[in-house]
Amino acid sequence: MQLSEQQLAAIVSMVDSSDDAIVAKDLRSVITSWNRGAERLFGYPAAEAVGQSIFLIIPEDRRHEEDRVMTTIRTGERVRPFETVRRRRDGTLVHVSIAVSPIHDASGAIVGASKIVRDITDRKRAEDRLAFLAEVGGLLTSSLDYSQTLDRAVHIALPRLGDYCNVMLLDEPGTLRHVAAGHVDRAREPIVRELAVRAIERRGLSSTPSFAETIVKTGRTHVVSHEQLTRLAETIDVSTLDPEVVRLGGELQAWAFAGAPLQVLGRTVGVISFGTTARESRREFGSADVTLLEEFARRVSMAMENARLFRETQELNRLKDEFLATLSHEMRTPLSAILGWARILASEQVDPERAKQAIDAIMRNAQAQAKIVDDVLDVARGMAGSLRLDTAPTDLVTVAERGVEGISPAASAKKIAVELRAPAPVPIVADAGRLQQVVWNLLTNAVKFTPHGGRVCVEVDRHDAYGELRVSDTGAGIPREFLPFVFDKFRQADASASRQHGGLGLGLAIARRLTEMHGGSIEAHSGGEGRGATFIVRLPLRIEG
Repeated sequence: MQLSEQQLAAIVSMVDSSDDAIVAKDLRSVITSWNRGAERLFGYPAAEAVGQSIFLIIPEDRRHEEDRVMTTIRTGERVRPFETVRRRRDGTLVHVSIAVSPIHDASGAIVGASKIVRDITDRKRAEDRLAFLAEVGGLLTSSLDYSQTLDRAVHIALPRLGDYCNVMLLDEPGTLRHVAAGHVDRAREPIVRELAVRAIERRGLSSTPSFAETIVKTGRTHVVSHEQLTRLAETIDVSTLDPEVVRLGGELQAWAFAGAPLQVLGRTVGVISFGTTARESRREFGSADVTLLEEFARRVSMAMENARLFRETQELNRLKDEFLATLSHEMRTPLSAILGWARILASEQVDPERAKQAIDAIMRNAQAQAKIVDDVLDVARGMAGSLRLDTAPTDLVTVAERGVEGISPAASAKKIAVELRAPAPVPIVADAGRLQQVVWNLLTNAVKFTPHGGRVCVEVDRHDAYGELRVSDTGAGIPREFLPFVFDKFRQADASASRQHGGLGLGLAIARRLTEMHGGSIEAHSGGEGRGATFIVRLPLRIEG
């Protein structure tokens, strides 16, 4: 069929306006036509490409594909679309899909081939990212060990997200702590780690927030390009820097970097950052990299939270086992005494004095058991939210006095001096019985952990809008590492079977719960083992009028 000039012009126009690269070649694989789509995709203008071999855009390791394509074309068959890579003018590779059809002359003879080349870089990138994130998910969830999770996170992402990586976590006071580092060259990881640690150590020496602090403060991803990094470097007086930092920086040769917050339930808990170097890739971080980084950070955050929850569950199980062992021991001790004295009363002719001794011992040990049961029930009620207060106007000094009176026999037995200092009444609104329980628990602990001949001091006074009760002793003190957990349920500094002091480890947990229910606060202070302890309870003053 003979085409008109108008039809030919329309075909040429359509070929030129196509987004795809449309390239024609003869049977020797020499390019005979090259549309604008090919110019955009490969970077070669038509005048430069036409007359060149098609190997102009085929990488060395893909040249066998051209032989296969031309073999098929010479048979008169089309080559179905296949995916491969081709080389641009600047040397970079592009993922493409290629379909090839034979070109026939007027007589029907095959004289060449026409190929349609479609850029599939975005799709391949999306597929690669999905595959990468699937791999990340699998690897990060394969371990519930916290430190192992972070180490895996760092090394999974290299070199896809950067040439090196740092992870920093926020401690309770809000300070950053470096926890993991990685580099595509493992031998260079100490450099990455040392630079990050030194940056944290210099935190207080500059009013300008560091890269990681900016991410923590904003809760958003932050990117520094090579141009920005260069401009920043020009403003810094090198003579004011730590010479070791300068040396390490020269070794690392940072090119650009990007960081994202690690967040759990909307709260920033740390930062994961990636950098590229002049020595390795010289890459910049584009929008696609940022998207992938943020998704990676989200998955790392989830893995960290899972590891934390697993660790807490293990710790709770350990505490539960210790508590049950302690409870059985504490219950058995008074029960053994009750049974022993009951057998004596039942099997012997006992004189009145011996009988009174037995009854006193039975009552004392029964009361001790009742106290254990009450403590366990109070904790259970507190956890269930069924603990209730019956409040009324009362005087904190009166509550303290009754507490001191109640503990006096035990203190006298150990020759411990108990002193009460209360210069004036301290009016509050409270459940006097429950508040008495708080004071009793604090004083019981003070006497229990204070050696013979020691001293316990109870001070009650006003401070601003609060009444304050302070219980201090000269006893065993609280180990520094245990101090943050002293009010936790079932916690004891010495949980061993051979511990010197008895108890379930519930008294202080109950004291905190009851104090907070009154709208107050309780805190513990100690200089360490052997240096005594001080507990401070603050309760809102009663508003007079």
